[in-house]
Amino acid sequence: MSERKPKRKSILFVYTNLSSFVKNDYEILGTENRVEKYHFLPVKGLFQNGWQIVRQFFFLLFFGWKYDLIYCWFADYHTFLPTLFAKLFRKKAIVVIGGYDVCRVRKLNYGAFCSPLRGWFCANSMKLATWILPVSNYVDRKAGVIAPHTKRRMIYNCVSLESETIFSSVKTDTILTVGLINNDRTFYLKGIDTFFATARLLPGFNFQVVGINRSKLSHKLGNLPINVTLFEKVKHAELIEYYKNAKVYCQLSRSESFGLSILEAMTFGEFPVVTREGGMPEVVGDFGTVVERDPQMIADLIEHRILRDEIPAENAIRTHIEKFFTRKKRSDSLLHLIHENQD
Repeated sequence: MSERKPKRKSILFVYTNLSSFVKNDYEILGTENRVEKYHFLPVKGLFQNGWQIVRQFFFLLFFGWKYDLIYCWFADYHTFLPTLFAKLFRKKAIVVIGGYDVCRVRKLNYGAFCSPLRGWFCANSMKLATWILPVSNYVDRKAGVIAPHTKRRMIYNCVSLESETIFSSVKTDTILTVGLINNDRTFYLKGIDTFFATARLLPGFNFQVVGINRSKLSHKLGNLPINVTLFEKVKHAELIEYYKNAKVYCQLSRSESFGLSILEAMTFGEFPVVTREGGMPEVVGDFGTVVERDPQMIADLIEHRILRDEIPAENAIRTHIEKFFTRKKRSDSLLHLIHENQD
């Protein structure tokens, strides 16, 4: 007998920003189900968010009945009504926990729990959900404290850029970092100050920052090291050329729940150097170096150990990614969860 195919489910996919990793899940779910997107427009201000919540209320009131499952990316204002609706009408609700939604960095005013109201929406969305899906073990531990009675399943986020290339002929002694850096908070959050300080100690090497907004951060760039090259935000697919050329990828963040750009860089054979924050150490595993926030120590590591003789083979770095962080791994786990124990 042939294996019975899982029943196609009707899924409402709730999101605020269709970033590459959110789009991945939308496409994965759509391979075996009927998926309809609902865009909760992210806005600033209580009144504007209130209007978005009212709009969502009426959508769920008139159309929510037709969905078997509500799937939400990040817990926030936009997930409270969907999870409440699912609870009241005995439907399933899944909330992916990405990190910001369980985070609070008071010094940088970063994380949903810096706002008591926003934190309330996040916490209660997680408590109402059928399942919460943290993207790393670090996030899973935080989610377990906030919503200890909700079922959880840690499913790693996956690489959004795939490479079939052979790397070795194009690598240069370039140290790269990537991020959306458009204000003082993200400048310090992503550790760009530490990156610049490290560059000053290694004048013979090239340092590149991709994703920095020069106009908004001009006050931070007046004494830029001469060996640092800045690039504005580029399209996601265009990052491939930067990843191909660099030998070392630095993520010196002060908070990082996962680190998707680390995975992408490793996919292209870059050796990662990361701080001991959040989920980054578990992402790099034994194929990267975890450092303290000390520019001199980081510079010595790059100059004497990494760029000279002790980088693992590029194929070994990529094999680590293929073992834990591919789209297929995430797809298999998500689809199994969606269809397990179905009627």
